[in-house]
Amino acid sequence: MMKEYKLETPTFDIGKSFDSSCITVVSSNVRCSGSQDKNERNWYYRGPLLLRTLIDANPDIIGFQEVKPDAFELLQKSLQGYGSFIDYREECDDPEGCPVFYNLLKFEVERKGSFWLSETPDRPSRDWGAACYRICSFAVLVQKSDSKKLAVFNTHLDHVSEEARIKGIRLVLEKLNGFGGMPCVIMGDFNDVESSQTYISASELFDDAKYRTSDTDSGATYQGWGESADGENIDYFFVSKQGLDILQYRVIRTTYDGVYPSDHFPIKLKLKLV
Repeated sequence: MMKEYKLETPTFDIGKSFDSSCITVVSSNVRCSGSQDKNERNWYYRGPLLLRTLIDANPDIIGFQEVKPDAFELLQKSLQGYGSFIDYREECDDPEGCPVFYNLLKFEVERKGSFWLSETPDRPSRDWGAACYRICSFAVLVQKSDSKKLAVFNTHLDHVSEEARIKGIRLVLEKLNGFGGMPCVIMGDFNDVESSQTYISASELFDDAKYRTSDTDSGATYQGWGESADGENIDYFFVSKQGLDILQYRVIRTTYDGVYPSDHFPIKLKLKLV
């Protein structure tokens, strides 16, 4: 049974309001639910606020990070008209995953799955000094209106080991070789800044989406519950160089009477398949 939330939990049906002119993608680190966060930072208070933020964004595709079973249950129940899947990164009492949600009226799923950011990506494992098991979940979505395909990859790189971040993103890029050059979006929490080797590695074959459109935004995505005045930009959309028209990029800075839905701001991307 779902634990009681402190605020009213909104529901949203994407099938009643989606925009057929473009594809809206959101990446959101929800901040994992746990006893370490007290009062208004607790998941059972801010979960409904995060949902309100997502509803305002009207996304067709959502990649979440740090999602535990209780959070996934709430997201599935409240976000209607979406297909979704999650693979948890390890077998334990309180696992995390990087689920993908997608608009069922817009897309069919041709292929979906997950792999681990390690030397043995086909099974739960970690390497390269990573503090945690790290996973990447993906889906090949077929646009119903014209049968064009989009591959979406959602990941969360390690927060401790630079080697794990660099080799992890390189593994994601290697996996993309098996997708036949179709348009692709890689999203998630990279735990590294734009001057890092992690970012440089991702930029070798893909573009940071915010630099592919004039309708763009800048500023920190990690704000530490508003306590990091300057913050850091560590959440990204990397997009393939061909097959996508990037229309808009935004950092979603919504708060509710001073309450932050997460310690990260979500990011939003609008694009077209061409």
